[in-house]
Amino acid sequence: MARLTVFTALDGTLLDAHTLDAGAARATIARLRNLGIPVVPVTAMTLGELAPIAADLGFDHAIIEGGAAIARRNRGGWDVEACGLPAETLLDVVREVEDRTGANLFVHSAGEIPFTIESGDLDAVRDAAADAGFSVRRGRRFLHLCRECDEGQAFTRLREELSCDVAIAVGSTLADAGFLSRANIAIIVPGANGEADSDLLAKVPHAHIAPAPAPRGWAAAVERVVRDRPEASGGRAAGGLPGSVSQRSSIRGIARSA
Repeated sequence: MARLTVFTALDGTLLDAHTLDAGAARATIARLRNLGIPVVPVTAMTLGELAPIAADLGFDHAIIEGGAAIARRNRGGWDVEACGLPAETLLDVVREVEDRTGANLFVHSAGEIPFTIESGDLDAVRDAAADAGFSVRRGRRFLHLCRECDEGQAFTRLREELSCDVAIAVGSTLADAGFLSRANIAIIVPGANGEADSDLLAKVPHAHIAPAPAPRGWAAAVERVVRDRPEASGGRAAGGLPGSVSQRSSIRGIARSA
């Protein structure tokens, strides 16, 4: 039987963008756990930022720091494997950004490159990082220096480790394009205004659109996709739901009628 895994961004995707509450997604995560389907967060957060959320929601694996590392739960603690560029290379980029912008960046971890700007302009830092082939992403407490390809590469590595045959990827912003584009099934959760990120949709045009913002939209879309997969129910679509999610509008339609 094929093995499913759900890879998901957090803020504004699984969690409410303002309260960081999992809401309706909690019950969905519990049902996935009962089906043996792992849920793997993909986030720019550090492990310290993610750990309380992982403990609350029962995550055992995570892609953190924008793909710079993979974290695995181990007897109540976490093992962290770096999978991005060497720290020395990243620190060289930090110094280059400082030299080009006049900003002063405080790096909070030499191995992961979360940082804060002690002085200088964020837009100038973003532009200088882009010229060096990197992006600057905002986590809950820190900014993060990332390569666009890091999350996608970490996604591929962890997918293989989990023996995942069918990867469901859920995101909400352009930063999530790297792993959504590599998934078998991609879902975009709309923002608070009900609209999907147009830049992300342009990068992942085959994606399905969830029927509502996080967390309710995450729960509805993931449950619908999983119920339509024979792998999740011993060889037939679960719950007797009609049709499949071959079109973006189908997720919206099912959710409205539910």
